[in-house]
Amino acid sequence: MWRRFGKGFTLIELLIVVAIIAILAAIAVPNFLEAQVRAKVSRCKSDMRSLATALEAYMTDWGSYTFLDWGDSRLVMDGWRQLTSPVAYITNIPSDPFGEARRGYADAKRLDPLYELGSGAVGVGSAGRFPPNVGPGMPSNTWEMSGAGPDHIDDTLDTGNFGPGHRWAWSEGTYPWVNIPANDPAAVAEALTLVYDPTNGTVSQGNLLRFGGMKPPGRVFDVLYAAAGR
Repeated sequence: MWRRFGKGFTLIELLIVVAIIAILAAIAVPNFLEAQVRAKVSRCKSDMRSLATALEAYMTDWGSYTFLDWGDSRLVMDGWRQLTSPVAYITNIPSDPFGEARRGYADAKRLDPLYELGSGAVGVGSAGRFPPNVGPGMPSNTWEMSGAGPDHIDDTLDTGNFGPGHRWAWSEGTYPWVNIPANDPAAVAEALTLVYDPTNGTVSQGNLLRFGGMKPPGRVFDVLYAAAGR
């Protein structure tokens, strides 16, 4: 009886089973992680659509978009807070599903998981930071918003915080970037590096961007509006 039923798996058989499991895991785990990233990207785009709808409703009522919002802290949310009170254009201020971000490649400071909003007037510049010091860009007729994207790095910052090769400041605090040469081929190429492109890999560089309102003139804005709308 012992000789008939007591035989176990051989070492070779166990190794084959372990190898098969390892191969299946190597295939399944990356696909699972990529599916998570794609789901978060979809959530981010959905949040931005809701925020864009709220901004347009605000514009209809008040003849201007809201103040810019750096999104660095929930304690300082000028632009988004204007969409919640006294009229609730949105019921809550959404968080970036990718969570915390770093302030560019050269700075380890952590940022809160919030979307950022840039607003201002075409040909004039930024709307300024705090009311009543609203700056020359109010009333605002154009806006951009951004999320850090899967790499958790905020690319829309001043030049000093960018990675190698960046020459201009793309901060939401200076949108619509009147100091950037909008028809310079180098500026156009650099602008495209700001936009997350899943064809470069699920976790690629670039922010998730959305633009609205009046489009500023120039090739930089032509390509950014087109790329961010994909």
